Amino acid sequence: MRIAPDPPALLRRSTLWYGVMLLIGLGVLRFGHKTLGRALAVPTDPYEALRLGAIGLLGAVVLLVLSYFFEDWFPSYRNLKATIMRFLGPVSVPSAVYLALLTAFGEEMLFRGAIQPFAGLMFTAVLFGLLHLGADGLVSWWSVWALVAGLLLGWMYDETGSLWPPILAHFGVNTVSILNLRRAYRNWTEHLADLKEGS
Repeated sequence: MRIAPDPPALLRRSTLWYGVMLLIGLGVLRFGHKTLGRALAVPTDPYEALRLGAIGLLGAVVLLVLSYFFEDWFPSYRNLKATIMRFLGPVSVPSAVYLALLTAFGEEMLFRGAIQPFAGLMFTAVLFGLLHLGADGLVSWWSVWALVAGLLLGWMYDETGSLWPPILAHFGVNTVSILNLRRAYRNWTEHLADLKEGS
């Protein structure tokens, strides 16, 4: 079955929403905290660059494993992923990577870069969790997962002074998750087509 083109409205809305987050985060980092250069500095020492990359990769693995267990343990988490799958629809691989990159930069610049230095790790993680509500608009197991993710991503930023580890972890989680949802959407539509042919 051929995957249809990406819904342009999804890409436009995502670009606008996360672009605003990114600009606010960059502005606060630059003019509020005056730490933009330090937070986004690319290490010249290869060992330090490798260390930051390894921290980001390890963070992504931890969050993906946790997501796997949450999906297994909590039906509401599974149901929300199914809702997101239908919302994303037949997203292409380049668009999936673009969305993962956009969300990682937008959310990390705003939450870890702009809000966390003012509000602290715990408050920022709780806020991050509360902004990831369930399908019914209430706090859900997805919110709890996002709270844990916010704690881990915020800890990475506090410990390293760099936004690169949380950005890399966030990007890794979102890329794998969106690509998995893309595959699930394709399987779901093929299953529906088979059911239609069988009836």
